[in-house]
Amino acid sequence: MIPEEKIAEIRESAKISEFVSAHVTLKRRGRSLLGLCPFHNEKTPSFSVNDEHGFFHCFGCSAGGNVFKFLMMMENLTFPEAVRKVAERYGIRVEDDGDRSADARATLFEVNASAARYFRRCLLETPPGKDALAYLGRRGIGDQASDAFQIGVAPSSGDGLVRWLRREGGEIEHAIKVGLIGNRGGRTYDRFRGRLMFPIRDAQGRVIGFGGRLIADGDGPKYLNSPESEVYRKSRALYGVYESRDALRDSELLLLVEGYLDVIALHQAGIKTTVATCGTALTAEQARIMRRYAADVVTLFDGDAAGGSAAARSFPIFIEAGLWARGAELPAGEDPDSFVRSHGREALERRIEQAVPLAEAYVRHVVATAAGGDIGMARAGAELAALLGKVDDPFARDLLVRKASLWTGISEDVLRRQGRKTPPPAPGRPAPPRRSRAASGPEELLVTLALVDRECALRADRSGALDEMADPVWKALADGIISLIRKGKTIDVGEILDELPDEPKSRVRTKLLEGDFGDSEVRGRIVDDCVRKIQEATRRRHNAAMLAELRKREQLGIDLQPDEELAGWKPRNPSDA
Repeated sequence: MIPEEKIAEIRESAKISEFVSAHVTLKRRGRSLLGLCPFHNEKTPSFSVNDEHGFFHCFGCSAGGNVFKFLMMMENLTFPEAVRKVAERYGIRVEDDGDRSADARATLFEVNASAARYFRRCLLETPPGKDALAYLGRRGIGDQASDAFQIGVAPSSGDGLVRWLRREGGEIEHAIKVGLIGNRGGRTYDRFRGRLMFPIRDAQGRVIGFGGRLIADGDGPKYLNSPESEVYRKSRALYGVYESRDALRDSELLLLVEGYLDVIALHQAGIKTTVATCGTALTAEQARIMRRYAADVVTLFDGDAAGGSAAARSFPIFIEAGLWARGAELPAGEDPDSFVRSHGREALERRIEQAVPLAEAYVRHVVATAAGGDIGMARAGAELAALLGKVDDPFARDLLVRKASLWTGISEDVLRRQGRKTPPPAPGRPAPPRRSRAASGPEELLVTLALVDRECALRADRSGALDEMADPVWKALADGIISLIRKGKTIDVGEILDELPDEPKSRVRTKLLEGDFGDSEVRGRIVDDCVRKIQEATRRRHNAAMLAELRKREQLGIDLQPDEELAGWKPRNPSDA
């Protein structure tokens, strides 16, 4: 494992806002930075980032933690991968820690990267590449776009990639795991042959898989994609997300198209916030990833019946992710690639501006695919009402109700009533905050100050007040902070707060994000005041217990011998007697 000291060094070197701002637009708000939460749907910013204490917190869904936690949640990284990414940013060397899982994933990424270099070299430097380059020319794909997307070619020969990987020192068994190499009866062979190759990259630019398109007529499917592996999950992958990352930072619009060449053609035309699914129908995970990058998503599918159906079916998936997506229509027989080449960027942008909510397309689709008669229409109404319960925006909800009523003939009142039923939580959404017994008060404030200032923690410890804390939650946290200080370790605010139940965690984060505790003298006075109140509460509890014991013995007729049995019960403070 990575040594704790090294993790602490990396965490202390990190400025968390530098990593968050790659995914969230942040604006200064007092001592913190504020933006829209990338982990749930919201219109009013409630996502705060605090560089001083190195943590983030969402007041809407309670997501929070340190820089490593953010990267793990946002980019689907393991903990060692998140640590290494931060370390790399600041030039901190991380020795091999023996983490087999992380090492295995890194090896698979390298095998894919090596294959991408091979396919690219074959396109530019070998005879099979000439036919592929000619094909790209006919499709209007220039050198700059080809290079940006690292397009390559897989020759028709049976083992060119096998030989390449062996020369580069790659292990064939890893290439088999990611679907680059096949094994038949002990004989290894290239799985992709005679195909134009499109590397699929994640948000960090790592090659996670490939899409291969036949260049000429031949055996096999038109498109062949990498199988799922430890580094490639089709349900999460979006082609073009890495290439779109810079443009998406300055745009609220994201276009979803169907094919690799559609993405490349639109990027080449200057519409660079375009992505595509990877040979699968849209999934809820992909929609949630899109929501992280843009609030306005427009589908731009092929102008045929299949494209229209795909756009309609995507609507409830977008709703699950908190997106009110729109759809732009293309003329029959056109796809985004052919349209932008024939009519140009401005014509396509006009189509995008005229995009309409997918709600009507979805309602029409549900009605058209329902069984005939009243029973079919009733089932269609039930399906639409179920979706209504997931639409948070009241204006969007009203629009959907009216369209559903128009197409099904079911009254708006019935649809609204049925749509009020609370649906089960969507997969991946945070559960409602759990209640906590950790009450707000001097113990909470003392722990908050201990997180802010080591001297405050030591001052409280010297007073003995930490031993008198009544709430086990705050006492355990205070003891943990003191233990870290005594061992000479750093205090990771985000990690420590993760030990708290949701309610007190949110309160403490709010104090840290918005509170100004003044200089060291002011903080010292606050600590002393908290200590005094904790000690007073201890005396009151002690004296109340003593009085209860005396009354109990009196009722039972037990002779009182205070000098002996109750010697330890005398009032802690004469004024409390």
